[in-house]
Amino acid sequence: MVHILDALTRLETKFDNLAVGQSSVSSTPGMTTKSSDTTYPSSRSSNKPARSDATFSQKSNTTEVPHSNDLLTVPHKVILWPSIYMHLINSGNHTASDLQYILQEGTPWFIRLELAKHPKSLPYDPCLQSVRIDTPPSNDGYSARYAFPSLTIQQIQEYTDAYFNTFNVLCPVLNHDAFMNDIVARLLREGYADGDCQSVLALMVFALGQVAIEGVFGNPISMPGGVASGFRGGTIDKPPGLEIFNEARRRLGFVMNQCTLENVQILLLQATYFESNSRHLDFWRSTVAASMACQVLIKCQDIDWSTHVGDMIKRAYWACILSEDLYHLDLDLPQTGIHTLEDEVPLPYFHEAHDAHGRTQGTEERSHFQYHFLAMIALRRLIARIHGVIHECEYKQEHS
Repeated sequence: MVHILDALTRLETKFDNLAVGQSSVSSTPGMTTKSSDTTYPSSRSSNKPARSDATFSQKSNTTEVPHSNDLLTVPHKVILWPSIYMHLINSGNHTASDLQYILQEGTPWFIRLELAKHPKSLPYDPCLQSVRIDTPPSNDGYSARYAFPSLTIQQIQEYTDAYFNTFNVLCPVLNHDAFMNDIVARLLREGYADGDCQSVLALMVFALGQVAIEGVFGNPISMPGGVASGFRGGTIDKPPGLEIFNEARRRLGFVMNQCTLENVQILLLQATYFESNSRHLDFWRSTVAASMACQVLIKCQDIDWSTHVGDMIKRAYWACILSEDLYHLDLDLPQTGIHTLEDEVPLPYFHEAHDAHGRTQGTEERSHFQYHFLAMIALRRLIARIHGVIHECEYKQEHS
């Protein structure tokens, strides 16, 4: 962790110097400029028409690279680096022909390509067989509860462990002990009910757990040229965990409009499932819904950040930030505005990683996941700052 922070500090210093250097060139003496971490004047919003004279030839021996239009985001402008561009067009790869479209249409070409790849949603017909169970009357308002005979206790344990050992390490929006003791134990005792957020949340976890297991131990999804694909488990149209995921999706509509912590967690898990199956725009749509619900939750409730619930809301918030910025910075997809609350929401504390005296529990493997998550938050801030500095410099150069 110390080495990561040292590296981030060095990088931040370099980009501070870059911003100062650019400011000194474009500004008159005695004037100061203000930089923003996450909001910036974007040159991509320019009304300049896309270039139509972009040349393309795989037999080209020159290092001249066609000028990009203003619709390319910063990450995609790497394509225009002379050595990168020449390597791509001379590689002989059939995908190199796409360069002409990228240079003419810009980053939106990637979005249109993704829309064409997945014109339909995941199949809805694979599902778990459910049976209605009789339970004593309760005050929770649920008229019927169900059980899934094919989802055994052993599978639930395996899927839960797999989820918390993989996905939740990278995006720790759930607490393992609380999930098992407060949610799973109750569902095994009482069953799953429509309109119950915890039922949907648990099914999302189980689906992702199955993805984690079959993604390592499942059969390759294809054998191109007799070589096993590195992607394992299920098929492209019917990925692992789809039956369980569909059960969660069916019940999501009953809790979709709630702006609660559980609702935000459900939407983040749904986004994770889509992303694990390379359905990137479905991931983005789910992330946007999670971010909007999270904003309402934070703005409309008095939250004690020092409590366990407050800490879980902090985790959900920063998970939304990380997920949303991923495609905003790469594809220029619009922000929801959740980043404007960044100064109001503290960094998560991770109560389960500390003992009663506040000391870090270094003996458990799960006690180290918080460092990875905090490092990603720090990296996100740095990347957003770099992005802002680059666009601020471009904006000043265009208007100088």
